[in-house]
Amino acid sequence: MIFGDTTLNILAIMGLVLLILIFPWLMRIRMISSVSKIVRELEEMVTQSKKILINTSQKEGNPPLDPQESVENFIQFFIIPPAGMDPAGIVKKFDQILELGEERFHEMVNIIAPEADLEIKSNIIMALKATIGLNSVFKLVRHNLELSRKTGNLQLLLSLQMNLPIILRLVKSQYESVKSFSEGKPIGDGLGPLVASLMMQGHENKNLKEIDDMIMFQGDFQGRNLTIIRARGPGARIGKVGKISSRIIDKNKIDRIISIDAAIKMEGEKTGTVAEGIGVVIGGPGTDKWFIEEKSISRGLKMDAIIVKMSPEEAISPMTKKIRDSAAKALKTLENSIKRSPEGSRILIIGVGNSCGIPHHVSHLSQIEIKKEEMVINGDS
Repeated sequence: MIFGDTTLNILAIMGLVLLILIFPWLMRIRMISSVSKIVRELEEMVTQSKKILINTSQKEGNPPLDPQESVENFIQFFIIPPAGMDPAGIVKKFDQILELGEERFHEMVNIIAPEADLEIKSNIIMALKATIGLNSVFKLVRHNLELSRKTGNLQLLLSLQMNLPIILRLVKSQYESVKSFSEGKPIGDGLGPLVASLMMQGHENKNLKEIDDMIMFQGDFQGRNLTIIRARGPGARIGKVGKISSRIIDKNKIDRIISIDAAIKMEGEKTGTVAEGIGVVIGGPGTDKWFIEEKSISRGLKMDAIIVKMSPEEAISPMTKKIRDSAAKALKTLENSIKRSPEGSRILIIGVGNSCGIPHHVSHLSQIEIKKEEMVINGDS
């Protein structure tokens, strides 16, 4: 006995002390191994996205040189937002920077796919943006992993591991969107343009007018004068919604605005739920929303919004049957909303979202291609 304890007790105390000292190290090793596996998975998705992008460019655009080097370099492209210390005029600064960014994407697609038609080029641009997003997330996750590995910061590693399941869900959806864009297939965010096209049913192409990267239709609905706009398709575009809308509001002397878009649902809510509200429903950096709100407030216009709820993953993934079918519900809600305006009203309807795979005229929802897995589950063909 030593200090009144048996040898067994001393060994137990020593084991406990060793466990206290070694456990954090073992935990760190295990966490690093787990996070490293996901980082490799992220890296593989970035690699595959680049391959899809390069293959599409070679197949559709017939570039004179191998586009791989150009794509590898452009994947590092970034946009620096304007200084926000003096908020006056920041929206116009932001808009100009975004315009310059779009110009660079168009220059890039002309290098890697010079002979592709305009619709294919717009798909490649959107796939390029999605790939840049994937690469940015991969680099950020890898940065935090390497930083925690070098500093031994268990808290940073624990925070990273806790958030990775959510990050991975979104990244996998983004990777699926790269495939959809390269193949010209609809994604969940195409709900707004789809509803706008359904509202144009029965009208010929001659009634459509192209304005930049958007299309506009003018017609009547039960005594109300409608102006419907959405991004031009079936290539992947979101359109200059803000600027075009503000021009139309002045030119057509609009009385009311109704915007339709996909919106993020909360966990527990059903995909495809349609809801109505007040305001302008447009995502993104906020410049488009600002242009419309400024014009609407100055003219005292009513602003109504219709949303179809879906998860963030569903919004950027191939369109599912639930989302496609919800367009019919959203159309009915839109028609009821229009009827609330007095006859003779001039209404601007904005179908907000990505037009990839959504034709200008949709006579039936079966025209819209949906996710194959969803078709198999529901027995659709």
